[in-house]
Amino acid sequence: MRINRKTAGKGIIALNIFTMFVFLLVILKILPYEFISGGLLESYDAAVQAASTSIIMLIYGIPVIAAASGLIRVKDYRNFYKGWLFFALVLIVVLIFESSITGVIVVCFGIPLIAVAAGAIDDKEFNLFSKVYLWLSFMFACLNTLGNLLGGTWFEKIIMGLVTLMQAILYFNIATSKRKRRPKSNDQRVKKRTNKK
Repeated sequence: MRINRKTAGKGIIALNIFTMFVFLLVILKILPYEFISGGLLESYDAAVQAASTSIIMLIYGIPVIAAASGLIRVKDYRNFYKGWLFFALVLIVVLIFESSITGVIVVCFGIPLIAVAAGAIDDKEFNLFSKVYLWLSFMFACLNTLGNLLGGTWFEKIIMGLVTLMQAILYFNIATSKRKRRPKSNDQRVKKRTNKK
């Protein structure tokens, strides 16, 4: 059963928000820190750093998913994506200083797509970079699912394993679906006729 692109995009964003909530509960000491990072973290302080970084990366990913899944018309949000491109570049620098290679790779997934949305790269490349982002995210979600299933706690194996599996399915659904072209407005049709004359 195929899921609508926009519905799949909303699903991924909802799962991201759920994951952020889990990390927040760890920071607030409501959930034990052993529930994240495969139970490999040695202290609460290390868990706070890992959870905080993950929350920022999940927030970063929301506008990227919204663009890739067609939830928004990126041309209407040029200025926002210009700011988001700057944020992405700053985030990469921060992650490099934190020696988070995985974080740098994940952030880099979305930069070409953000650059198109910001108008820094030709709009014709939007579909290509969307596909690249979606397939890379699908593969990362699959690896995340495997990591969760091999995790040291029941929470990671069952709850987070299910979350990342659903993300992988939704990413695959969007990556393999065709983007519908928006119908041209009357203004665009008039301009086209005028140019032909």
